[in-house]
Amino acid sequence: MIENLIVSFSGLIGFLTIFLILLRYQSNRITNIYLVIIFLIISTRMLLVGTLNIDNNPFIIVLLSKYNNLSIVIIPCSYLYFSNLIKDQKEIELKNFNHFIIPLVFNIIDYILENKYVNITKVDYSYYIFFTIYTIVYFFLIFRLLNTNIWNRKGEISIVVKQNQLIKKWSIYFFLFLAITALRLITVLLWEINNTKYIFGTSYLWISAVFWLILYFKIIISPEILYGYTFLNSKINEQKKNDNPIISFWTNSPISAISNSQDIQLNGKIKNSIEQYMSEVDQFSFHNQAYRNAKFSLTDLANKLNIPKSHLTYLFKYHSKISFPEYKKIVRIYDGLELINSGYLATNTYDSLAKEIGFTSYNTFFVSFKDVTGSTPQEFLVKILKNKHYA
Repeated sequence: MIENLIVSFSGLIGFLTIFLILLRYQSNRITNIYLVIIFLIISTRMLLVGTLNIDNNPFIIVLLSKYNNLSIVIIPCSYLYFSNLIKDQKEIELKNFNHFIIPLVFNIIDYILENKYVNITKVDYSYYIFFTIYTIVYFFLIFRLLNTNIWNRKGEISIVVKQNQLIKKWSIYFFLFLAITALRLITVLLWEINNTKYIFGTSYLWISAVFWLILYFKIIISPEILYGYTFLNSKINEQKKNDNPIISFWTNSPISAISNSQDIQLNGKIKNSIEQYMSEVDQFSFHNQAYRNAKFSLTDLANKLNIPKSHLTYLFKYHSKISFPEYKKIVRIYDGLELINSGYLATNTYDSLAKEIGFTSYNTFFVSFKDVTGSTPQEFLVKILKNKHYA
């Protein structure tokens, strides 16, 4: 009885998680339609099986027997989820439907055999062998995809590296979670077949239910896994629309102990001006084109703002989570994003864009662009053109 309640409860919490995900769907970095589909299928299955085992409802028994094999779409959905996570893409692409051809054929064959249009001996073993191979192949593809694009991805800008680490940790956690639940299902299916007790792999389902509950609660109580490139992007876009904001990589409290005697003396002198300095630096940086000068320095910024250089040096040393060179890269990349959005690349090259916004080489621009936006300049341009096409 307790096991059935756990399974049913897992389904209910799954639907709650889906609801919370949909509330922040557009701003949630880890969310795309395939994650919603996975959670929806799993939660529905858990709720139906848990309810069935409590009261042996004949209607639910029929539903499970007829539609249980539709759950196989979770496997390609898992691959497509991680693929879209890497590209930070929300919408469904038509080319992705080729991943559902095999599940469709599988269900058609199952329908034919179920209605005895064709007879095959030991059909359960045939199903099992196919499902096991199919699952292993897809998990290999997922592993290769993540290992190439997320787990071994390098970055230069510290604040973006931290965000990349959040996405990396989430992808590792979710991949291992899916692998463990798939292994449980493969093991249970073999046990059911060998014991002539095939019940759609629902034996010991409470074990999976516990794992899914842990995952759902992790998502609900750990909002940091929802942040990524979109988090940084939204903060800077928010700053550009506002008159006096402070971006998240500034901090009012010193990030390290002030031990230098000169810095201690300077702290007492300018501590009441720190917040104003932050705002002035951001306002100037994101509303001017001074950083397009490849040689633009902290001294130049101090002269433009009429603030002593020593004050700005202190500001970036103790009140910024990133260095001034990193700050420059972020400012220049967002300048580049505006140029791309305005159609600059219609008549100019990527190399020209890099030099226009202050980078001395295309390679440095390319690495910084991917750090900040999560995509290459080419991928970003394609996304812009696609959005304009659908607008």
